[in-house]
Amino acid sequence: MIRTNSIVFKFALQMTVILAILLSILVLSNIYSLEVVRSNALTSSRNTLALYQANIHNNFNNFSKDLIEVFDHNVDTAVNSAGMDENSRYFKVQQLKNSLQAKIAGDNSSDGMFIRLSDELVLEQFNRRIQSEDKLALVDFINMHKFSTAPAEHSGVWKVFQIRGESYLFKYITYSGVSFGTLVKADTLLAMVDRGGNDKNRYVLSDSEGMILAANNISLNEEDTTLESLSRQYQRDYLIVSEPIGEFGQMTQMVAKGSLFSGLKLIQWGIALLAVLSVIVVPLVLRFLTRDVLRPILELVKAAKAVEQGQLEYQIPQNTPYSLEFLKLFHALESMVSEIKDLKIQSYEEQIEISRAEIKYLQMQIRPHFFLNAISTITSLTYQNKNEEIRRLIHCLSEHLRYMFRGGLMEVTMEEEIRHTENYIRMQEIRYPEQIFFMIEMQEEARQVPVPQFMIQTFVENTFKHAMFVQELLSIFIRVRMELRDDSPFVSIVIEDNGAGFASEWLDQPEREEAGEDGGRVGIANIRKTLRLLYKREDLLKLSNIETTGARVELWIPVKPLEWGQPGLEGG
Repeated sequence: MIRTNSIVFKFALQMTVILAILLSILVLSNIYSLEVVRSNALTSSRNTLALYQANIHNNFNNFSKDLIEVFDHNVDTAVNSAGMDENSRYFKVQQLKNSLQAKIAGDNSSDGMFIRLSDELVLEQFNRRIQSEDKLALVDFINMHKFSTAPAEHSGVWKVFQIRGESYLFKYITYSGVSFGTLVKADTLLAMVDRGGNDKNRYVLSDSEGMILAANNISLNEEDTTLESLSRQYQRDYLIVSEPIGEFGQMTQMVAKGSLFSGLKLIQWGIALLAVLSVIVVPLVLRFLTRDVLRPILELVKAAKAVEQGQLEYQIPQNTPYSLEFLKLFHALESMVSEIKDLKIQSYEEQIEISRAEIKYLQMQIRPHFFLNAISTITSLTYQNKNEEIRRLIHCLSEHLRYMFRGGLMEVTMEEEIRHTENYIRMQEIRYPEQIFFMIEMQEEARQVPVPQFMIQTFVENTFKHAMFVQELLSIFIRVRMELRDDSPFVSIVIEDNGAGFASEWLDQPEREEAGEDGGRVGIANIRKTLRLLYKREDLLKLSNIETTGARVELWIPVKPLEWGQPGLEGG
């Protein structure tokens, strides 16, 4: 019996729901999809016709442009040719023919252009798309046509005429008894529309009165002379969409309904087949799920309970047809149990003690050279009988020693570190009177943030070692504030001086500080190691030079959200 909270039951229930949804989608899709496809097909056809309409309109504009250019360049020659002698007239006629031939030579030109002179002499040039028999008929039409000079003839509407069962459109300009004209076959307009090799739809051109001018992929009968009669004949099997073309009439696209809905029917049959297959496949999937997933999971649960109870002699089940992934899980579990047996808590405690000892050792490295300087200063003051300065120096030195020998501290508050740093600077003021100016700016909310002991004092000590020169004023600026970095709170510490700054080769290769033996470089190297051990980050210390002069040290100390306080200011 399958339990309702088992994986098999839940999976079977989900599969049943999916099957029900699929069947519901199938029923709804049969009702809705036909209308959606029809609407999309009509929209697509209108968009396609809009492109073809623009293409035909552009061709007509080019034809009209060619006609106007021929007229503008040759109207005087054509009008004046009537009064010329035979030889001059011959050369002028050849000039006019050459002008027509130049315009007809292009691939996108009209099917023909002509000039009918005042003495009814017709000069014509036809495109190679026009057959010889049609050329003779067209010349006869031009000879017999009465060209009007009314203003309407200069409008954008093209005239339609029939010759040998083919429809043509032409436009002309008449001036002083001379007519310039251009003509194009309706079939040529359809051929100029780039429909692509995969477009199997039918297209029809008709004039403003609905008379069919040209059609492709359609065998027209004698009674199929109008668009209305053609639409009645094909409306059952085709979607018919028409768009107007201002020059002569309209363009119609006929899309076969069978080609539209064939893909939809295939999808519907696919969904039905999927539903039938699901009914067969679901029981097989449930059987596979029980054998290859549920049983190994139960075995893993059983093994985990055994380990939880202290039974550390777990063995991988033998001769079981489990999949490769579960066998890897069993091997991982066995390795974990073996490792638990071998590890001891003391190893973790030893690692912690080693880390603490290393941090303490790093801190101890920072201090020895300072005491040598302090002793030298006291000795110098004794020779000068400066007892008050000696007492002040010894007091500051005692505070320094008390701070240094605080039992087992690795971190102190920012306020304590700043106070210790200020005490160190006071000792240096005794050694270098009237040569030191310093300022400490600290926000109130940063005072209680824990920082590594001697961190700030180490960089200040380096400033005195490398930036202090006889008879020159040394300026030190320390700023401590809270900042957000990568959306996390940090204490930003900036230490600047007016010395010569860091050497460029030392900034380019900061790892060289690890090899240095002098106090400054060892101190900075130890601070870098301390930050790495405490905060597990490599980007908390940045050394650089100020643009004008001096060194700049930037430190970032991660802060817990509860350590935020109120801003304040301290100076000296």
